[in-house]
Order: sequence, then C-alpha cells, then structure tokens
Amino acid sequence: MHEDGDKGECSMLDRQKYDPPGYSRTTFLRNALQCVMAVIAIGAVVASVPYWGGDDFPLMSLIIYVAGMVFVAMPLCLYYESRLRSHEERVERARHTLAT
Repeated sequence: MHEDGDKGECSMLDRQKYDPPGYSRTTFLRNALQCVMAVIAIGAVVASVPYWGGDDFPLMSLIIYVAGMVFVAMPLCLYYESRLRSHEERVERARHTLAT
C-alpha cells in the first residue's frame, strides 16, 4: 500500500484497462483502510494526551489502539485483500481472453 499502488502480477495500467470498476473499488477501499487506521491512531494519541506529564501509563490509549486495529482495521484489511484478489483474477481472465 505504498505510493505506487498494490503489488501483483498485473500492472496498474492492466488493472485500469481490463477492470476499471474493480480498480476504482480497490483504490477506494485502500484509501478508506488507510484513513481508518489513521483515525484509530489519532484517537489513541488523543486519549493519551492527559497522561503525558504524569507517571501513569495511558491504558485507555492502548485499549483504543488495539481494539480499533483488531476489531475494525483487521476485518477491513481482510475484506480489502479479498477484493484485491478477485480484481486481479478478473484482470488475468480478461487478459487471457483477449490474448487468445
């Protein structure tokens, strides 16, 4: 999920050419996943602000981060991975169909 897109056997141009709706859906889902992860991390940081000057451990921050990543981001990540795989399969099928 870096600046140059998802890695795979298909190039970004192939994905856009052979399955435009799938490409836009996976791009949207990737961006949504990144936003959700950022919101969870920011929420954890905000919850830890009151503890910055003290000796107490910011337990609520840890709970927010772990629960958010496990119960929100991980299912979204698994869904994104399944959408990406199905999109790559459609692109490969379209490339093979048009090549023959």
